[in-house]
Amino acid sequence: MDKPLVTIKYKTANGSEICVEVSTPVKELLEQSTRQIQSQRRQDRRYLDYTDFTDGLTDAAMRYPDQNNPADLVIRMESYKRLHLAMNQLPEAQRRRLHLHFVNDLTHRQIAEMEGVNRATISHSIDRALKQLHKLLVD
Repeated sequence: MDKPLVTIKYKTANGSEICVEVSTPVKELLEQSTRQIQSQRRQDRRYLDYTDFTDGLTDAAMRYPDQNNPADLVIRMESYKRLHLAMNQLPEAQRRRLHLHFVNDLTHRQIAEMEGVNRATISHSIDRALKQLHKLLVD
């Protein structure tokens, strides 16, 4: 007896949707896996303090600390805190685009496709944001 197929929709990184047909047991297994991953992410977030940092920047700050030099880690954390405060002064669109580009590693073209604008708009926005951050952090 053939088991009926069900359609599962997934959102890709660029925002488009794909549909996959799978059997009911496979669907249940995928849903269970998704719940476990989400639970693990919630648990991981409990142990990280994101209140002073933009999402992803804490990970970047902790990624390459000098294990033998606690002062290096403190300096890095302070630098990222200053960066977070400066980023909060930028318009929301610029903050989002910087995050997508530098934290999520998306290209200007990918961000433009996600937002439905041309690549030059994204490039110009990110350039302006970086110049503004430079002013805020140097002054």
